Amino acid sequence: MIAPAAAPAALRLSDAAAVLTLAAVGAALLLPAPYAAVPDHLRPGAWGQDTLSAPAALALLAVNARLRLGWAKGWLIWAGLVGYLFYAYALYSFDGVLNPAYPLYLAILAVALLALVLFLRAVDPARLQVAARPPPRRAVAVLFALLVALFTALWLSQLLPAMAARRPLPGQTIFVLDLAIALPLTALTAALLWRGHPVGDLLAIPVLMKVAVLGVAVFLGTVYAWALFGGPFMPFELALYALMGFGPALLIWPVWRGLDVAGAG
Repeated sequence: MIAPAAAPAALRLSDAAAVLTLAAVGAALLLPAPYAAVPDHLRPGAWGQDTLSAPAALALLAVNARLRLGWAKGWLIWAGLVGYLFYAYALYSFDGVLNPAYPLYLAILAVALLALVLFLRAVDPARLQVAARPPPRRAVAVLFALLVALFTALWLSQLLPAMAARRPLPGQTIFVLDLAIALPLTALTAALLWRGHPVGDLLAIPVLMKVAVLGVAVFLGTVYAWALFGGPFMPFELALYALMGFGPALLIWPVWRGLDVAGAG
């Protein structure tokens, strides 16, 4: 999927991102009150994210090992996992989740971003081919469009009153990342998939994985808030985050099965 000359650097950077992530999650388990700087109602979300970040880091190390053996199609999974780590630790970095592990968050953000830049510079979408059973492009496009509409409405319902009141919102980095980066990218992928464009095929699995892992993390954080932190039971939010997490997860395999890589060994 990417030029051999670029692969070693991207793999080394993603190895570093994975190891740093494991260290950051381990620090959260060892440090006293690691998320004291996080507002009370957002703290369960931090634990939900950590619950998924450690398995994501281990999966990335396993994928990297196979990529070094020539697994060309595995770069699609790689991009989804590295994209998730970039997003997750951008939240921690820009929201100032301050504790002794904070330098780890900055380091994960930096190396994940650089790895993604190298990937984007070297990737060749034209090498992706449709298999005998084509991927469900339009089903994925409809799901992405639905998620974009739901989350745009949800975030604006919180942002607009705060804007009118000139009042900052806690954890507002998520609004920046979603409205400026993640949701436009998801909408673009939906449009490209609907048209059958090869770049849509390239982005489909990474976006599905990023959305799935993050959605399950937010779902777990909402469950933790209710079950472990004495928060209210919020059925609409749970249903929305379940759709965000488990809906994309169910579509990863059909998309994966529907794509091949030209010239892969």
